[in-house]
Amino acid sequence: MVRYSACAVMVMCVFVVGFTGCRSQEAAAPEGAAPLSDRQPDEARANGDAGETGPTRRKNAIPERTAASPRDSDHHLPGQLPASEIEARMRRPIEESIYDPTLTQDEKLDLLMRHWSREGKRIREPDELLHAVMSEGLADLEAAKYWAGEGGSKKYAFQHADAAIRSDPGSVEALLLWARYLPQHRGSERPAAYLAVLELDPTHPEPLVVLGANALADRTYESIEYSQRLIDLRPDSASGYQNMGWAYERLGDLDSAASYYKTGIRATGDGFLKQALRRLESGNPRFKPDEPAPTSTPAPLSSSISTSSPGKRAPRVVRQAPPAPPGEPPAAPRDTPEPVAPYQNALNDYRELADVFESITGETYRGIQDFDGYAKESSNWMAWRYMELERQYLDKGHPEEAEKVRESAEERFPDDPLIRHRGQQRGRERGEQGERSR
Repeated sequence: MVRYSACAVMVMCVFVVGFTGCRSQEAAAPEGAAPLSDRQPDEARANGDAGETGPTRRKNAIPERTAASPRDSDHHLPGQLPASEIEARMRRPIEESIYDPTLTQDEKLDLLMRHWSREGKRIREPDELLHAVMSEGLADLEAAKYWAGEGGSKKYAFQHADAAIRSDPGSVEALLLWARYLPQHRGSERPAAYLAVLELDPTHPEPLVVLGANALADRTYESIEYSQRLIDLRPDSASGYQNMGWAYERLGDLDSAASYYKTGIRATGDGFLKQALRRLESGNPRFKPDEPAPTSTPAPLSSSISTSSPGKRAPRVVRQAPPAPPGEPPAAPRDTPEPVAPYQNALNDYRELADVFESITGETYRGIQDFDGYAKESSNWMAWRYMELERQYLDKGHPEEAEKVRESAEERFPDDPLIRHRGQQRGRERGEQGERSR
């Protein structure tokens, strides 16, 4: 919902008084009144993020109600047309004025509010006309920030973020806004968008937090990977310890969960971590284990966070993927922007290959084991995942399955340095084997 400026409401009150009979005062603005474009925003505007708002002139929002009527003289307040022109324009379709490039934004907004008042409308959400007025003159990224903030519209924030990505595929800000405001029916594309962000900015915490939390339910080992990476990069962030503790609760490894909570409390003093630890110690963890706990005792965490998770990971319950149709895995929607689509396709493909690992090898798939080793050669998380899956298939004596994984990785990301390096390495190994067999 659009947030309302207190000052804008005050100005509209003046409109009401002026337009309902106080004609002796119509020739002048209220004493000390500033133009509508100079008013300050309400202190309690949405999201609390002063860094992601539009220009000052856009801080005027929709008033609750406007009871304006044409005026008899050509004297007018700043941001308004003369009364004679207002009267003429109000007799024509409002769209003519909204899309008239000769009018200022404030003049268009004034006419729009009069139109709503005449129609008896109470606008609770931005419509296309208000969108046209308030987005005027803004680049797509600026407009996405405005509508995500004080504009108060997820629909228009996503629309402009989508346009911003298409004009600048390397924009981290646009990708983040696109991921945040993705419509619910397209939620499966959100992980792919955050993976695209991580390739552009491998240290950005938001994707690691969101991906770690979203993977808790049915891919706990992935949640551990994201959360451990967050702890490595941001040891002062409570979110990494929280998600890691929750993941181990789901695995039934309460000792590891407690060790992460305790280490996080020492590092951050976070009250939520303290609450999570109290719940755990009282026998009431947030998550009930849905998988057996590891048989070995995990090594305790120290105040110095290492790049490896404590202890042995618990066995994972393999959820068999449904049979895939012949040919390629499902393609990303046609309207998925170019930076996101490769990750959407790769996620579908990789998860099918990973879900059958245990049924083929008889061993638990361990997920990514060497963050730092992979990160030195690539910033692409999907490349890491493919190459780790390939390595584990090789370790278990299934070179044919490893080959399938590598071929799929090369098809998805042919230019990734890690995948190219592994392909060259496998080629040399096959050549050496061929020489020995002669």
